[in-house]
Amino acid sequence: MGRKILQNLTRAQAEMPQQGTPAEASAAMRRTASAPSIGGLREGLDKLASSAIRDIEPRFIEADGLRDRLQISDDDVAALAASIKEHGQQVPILVRPSEKPGHYRVVYGRRRLAAIRLVGGPVKAIVRTLDDKSAVLAQGQENNLRLDPSFIEKAVFVKDMRDAGYNTETIMAALGVSKQSVSTFEVVLPSIPIEVIQAIGPAHNIGRRRWQDIVDAVRDHKVDLKSITSQLADELEKIHSSTERFEVFSRAVNDVINGVPVKGKQRAGAPEAVHRGGQGAISIDGLRIGKIKASARTVGIEIARGQAPEFGKWIMENADEAVRMLHEHWKKSGSKG
Repeated sequence: MGRKILQNLTRAQAEMPQQGTPAEASAAMRRTASAPSIGGLREGLDKLASSAIRDIEPRFIEADGLRDRLQISDDDVAALAASIKEHGQQVPILVRPSEKPGHYRVVYGRRRLAAIRLVGGPVKAIVRTLDDKSAVLAQGQENNLRLDPSFIEKAVFVKDMRDAGYNTETIMAALGVSKQSVSTFEVVLPSIPIEVIQAIGPAHNIGRRRWQDIVDAVRDHKVDLKSITSQLADELEKIHSSTERFEVFSRAVNDVINGVPVKGKQRAGAPEAVHRGGQGAISIDGLRIGKIKASARTVGIEIARGQAPEFGKWIMENADEAVRMLHEHWKKSGSKG
């Protein structure tokens, strides 16, 4: 970049018209070109310096900032550390100067920083002077490009940004989402305590709809999520996959809705009964596909076509047969209810 600036300066000087004596023209050229050339060169050098990769000892970098990942597991860090030890650090982190002289605050690259702390030696970093807003924008945009955060991780990040005082426009820019999407993320956290989310983890295969089912359970059935988390604590800790932890938790929520105690519930992978009676959700394999609505005069079954479109279509086409099958099953069971 510095070379390009000097080349442009030389070209500009060559193209300047000559006026008066050669000495006068030379003096005019110096007067005209000196200020822009110095300013341009300084600007170019500043840009070069801000983009230059530096080697910084990890002890001088503070890993602060908003949460952009729910979990950075020891296994993930160890695997990255092994890769860096073999191939070197391929991607620099971004830091900004700290209030403490000679120290820096990480903007993004926390997992890389943790891995290099294990490996030892300096971390490759780009240093930029950023205010808090610019830092959170850079953090959010880099995470969206590199990490592909899950729905619930984005929801937590939105909450943290809101708690830190950032407005909706800043949150939209950080995540690259619409105003409606920001509202969607913000629906989850008031109903689902952060302790529950941390116990489950990022659950990358679980989208908005499934988390919304948990929110609906709290709103419609007053389900105590913290109590379920406490009762499932031992089981959840044994499950490596956060997606599977979500499924276990979701089944427990449906059990509570259906009046089944969480303790003694079927373990992960076991088939779940469709509906155990009463008014509430209809769930199959942890997926809530509909609900039963009962009144003093009627009993109705509603299938959510968005959750089970093919089954909903089959029910519409075979309702008489399905009811006859249920009726025959009822007669054989000897039930009088």
